[in-house]
Amino acid sequence: MKKIAIATAAFVVVLVVWLVLFVKFSASEQVLFPGGTYQVYAVSDANVGGFSTVELSNQDSVISARVNIRSGMAYPYAGVGINLLSVNNRPAKGFFDFSDFDSLVIDVETGRMRRVGIKILNDDPVYSKKNVYQSYRPMVAQAPVQIRGKVSSASVSMMDFKVPEWWLAMQGLDEDDGLRYMNRGMFFEICNGEGTMLGIPDDIVIRSIKLWGENRTFKALMYVALFVVVLAYAGVVSLVVRNSKGRVAKRQKNQEDLKSRMDKAAGILKNTDKSIAEVALAVGEKNSGAFEKNFAKVYGVKPLEYRKKNGK
Repeated sequence: MKKIAIATAAFVVVLVVWLVLFVKFSASEQVLFPGGTYQVYAVSDANVGGFSTVELSNQDSVISARVNIRSGMAYPYAGVGINLLSVNNRPAKGFFDFSDFDSLVIDVETGRMRRVGIKILNDDPVYSKKNVYQSYRPMVAQAPVQIRGKVSSASVSMMDFKVPEWWLAMQGLDEDDGLRYMNRGMFFEICNGEGTMLGIPDDIVIRSIKLWGENRTFKALMYVALFVVVLAYAGVVSLVVRNSKGRVAKRQKNQEDLKSRMDKAAGILKNTDKSIAEVALAVGEKNSGAFEKNFAKVYGVKPLEYRKKNGK
């Protein structure tokens, strides 16, 4: 059973390591702000013929946007944008992959508005044109601003992002084609939410933007590893138990064989005058000393003493 104890101890150690790795790496996190990795810019509908305004203040740990949403277009907006194609003031190696994440949490404070609008602009291989803002495929979602104690935040599932109808109509699409291209992210924007009052200045203060995701590939590999470890542990225990049973059976068989031979020796000692060496040979024992020890194990006395007590 010592081997089972060692195997169990090793299994527990491996299981603890597995749990630590699983907890630490099963979920992925990406911080868009703060950190200074991505370029921050002001967003407003003025670039597409609107009249909304924004005054942006970007510090290391907070982005403040003073917005004034004005009528003049169907969907007026203003806010803050993050250029995902600019990493540390250099061109990114590729598009930003939002498909690796499941949810988005923004530490945001607002003045009057009760929700913020979130927009992800993706490169559409068919409709997007270089440097043409309105050609990028927008994925939009509304996130209510929730205040819990001293913390004000807005969160949204990545599944809540939809393509707005106006963009589909602009591309001549009668209905949503179901394409998202979340692995081709270019820009990320936070603007006024639905129901924002027009013509009245409001504030959007952002302290952090974080993406959360489940590391599915890692979790799958970890589950496979756990299955292999459990299988190996079960195999070791099974092998040890099987070998132990085999040894017990063999020991029992040897004891029964020894008892049978010593019973035969006892009969010879009791009914004949053969020497100890002759008796030993008669029961298959070549060594007289070993025979005497084995006989004493079974009968508790040496052969000569047994003969004296039980002989003719």
